[in-house]
Amino acid sequence: MSRQALLRERILAAALQVFAEKGYKEATVRDIARVAGVAVGALYPYFGSKEQLYVQVLQEEMTQYNERISEFVDGDPQAGIRGYIENHLQFMALRKEMVARHFKDYDLKCAKPIRRDFFERQKDFLSKIIRKGVEQEVFQVVDCGEAAFFILSLLKGALFYDLAGMAELSRPSDVLCRMGLSFLKNGQKKGQKLRAAHQRVR
Repeated sequence: MSRQALLRERILAAALQVFAEKGYKEATVRDIARVAGVAVGALYPYFGSKEQLYVQVLQEEMTQYNERISEFVDGDPQAGIRGYIENHLQFMALRKEMVARHFKDYDLKCAKPIRRDFFERQKDFLSKIIRKGVEQEVFQVVDCGEAAFFILSLLKGALFYDLAGMAELSRPSDVLCRMGLSFLKNGQKKGQKLRAAHQRVR
């Protein structure tokens, strides 16, 4: 790795640390330069502004996340869903402080497109696993996109509980795995049957 590449990685690592500790609004370029051990002017050839640096940190984190989950799309669909849920909880538990800061800075315009793209990618990724499960007649859902949205909502709820001190993401995720797999195996189809029966009664 070249000297420039190493310096860039050092600056990104420092930015991740500072943004996690202070959040975007309270962090300064001077803070990041100090943690990186470089002059403030040394940051600008790599990152033109604090906003650009924050966006790059988000993109790097999401790239790491996507690399961790890539293996789950192959193989058994149930194992893929379980692996995805467990990996998500582990990843968020390791970055709890950073995640909490992201929620506080949720109104940042520069971050919204990245979050939206990340969510859509995760939804598409989960949909592929679920569709494979439907084709193998393991899952009984009708709409794979809606089912993927359910799993993502389940995980987001767990994250909120953790940040509120009502749960612990680092603990085994068996309960969430059972809930997610139970839904995929019969929840959506059962719900539609109940709605259809209700319509007939009316």
